[in-house]
Amino acid sequence: MGRTFVFEYKFGVDASFFPQPQTSVLAARLAAMSEALASSATLRPGQGRMPARVRPAPRPVQLGTRYLGLLSAWAVAIGLAFKSELLSPNQVWQATVGLVLLVTLGLVFLHARNRTPAWLSLDHYITPVLVICAAAAFSILAPDYRVHALAMVLMGAFIFTSSFVDLSRGMGRERPLHRFLRDATTFCVLLALFFLILQSNELPNVLKFSAIFVVALLSGYRSFRFATKREGLALLSAFLTAGTVTFGAFGMVTYLNQGSQYVAVILAFAWYAWQGLTVHALDDSLTRRIMFEYGLFAVICIYLIALALVTGRPIG
Repeated sequence: MGRTFVFEYKFGVDASFFPQPQTSVLAARLAAMSEALASSATLRPGQGRMPARVRPAPRPVQLGTRYLGLLSAWAVAIGLAFKSELLSPNQVWQATVGLVLLVTLGLVFLHARNRTPAWLSLDHYITPVLVICAAAAFSILAPDYRVHALAMVLMGAFIFTSSFVDLSRGMGRERPLHRFLRDATTFCVLLALFFLILQSNELPNVLKFSAIFVVALLSGYRSFRFATKREGLALLSAFLTAGTVTFGAFGMVTYLNQGSQYVAVILAFAWYAWQGLTVHALDDSLTRRIMFEYGLFAVICIYLIALALVTGRPIG
């Protein structure tokens, strides 16, 4: 009996011998990434979500006191050259116009860059322009260079102070002291210009009264713009104030035998009392204390006028 041998062969191919197709590799990678994202999105109990980082929005660069200080220093440096013997009075006034344009353009750039509300309004530029004109007039009349230098330094200080008040108000940083600084700078410039206008013997009375009206109008407009945002109301209040002051100037120059400094003080006090009462009336903050304060200035004006009428001669 013979034996039968059965041989069994297994034919197989090793999977590692041939490379896997690219589609299967990509599918495996996508599946792994999806699983990773799903596991990261699922939070364990008590585990907080990581806060997303928020990039802060870029803030616009605002100009401030350094720019104002530089602009005021330039104005002082240019103004010191007004006392040169090479410049005639007409040339000094021409240089004054150039300085007014330089400072005004510098302030326009400042308020436009900082996006100051109503930066095109004239009340931001009235005091710097008036104080430059007053300093130029003092430089022509100054007996020596020291008085001229003092006038120019005061001019720079007034430009800086008045513009700083407007800058702080535009940034929302207004303080109670700022109203005092605004009133002080406006009053001092007004008093200086009244004195310079009245003591000028070369100007006829018509030009004197016109100049007093313009100065009182601009100064009053600046004060009233702090109390109301309505241009028409501020302009009307300033017009009435300037008309009252000009009428008083006409009467005192015609009937009082007093010097220009005496009349200038009375006019400045009268303007301050009138505009102060009007400002607080527009601002709806008129109280008995405020009425007493500004009424006291009105009483002083009446006393000075009565004293000049009784004596009939120059006082002081």
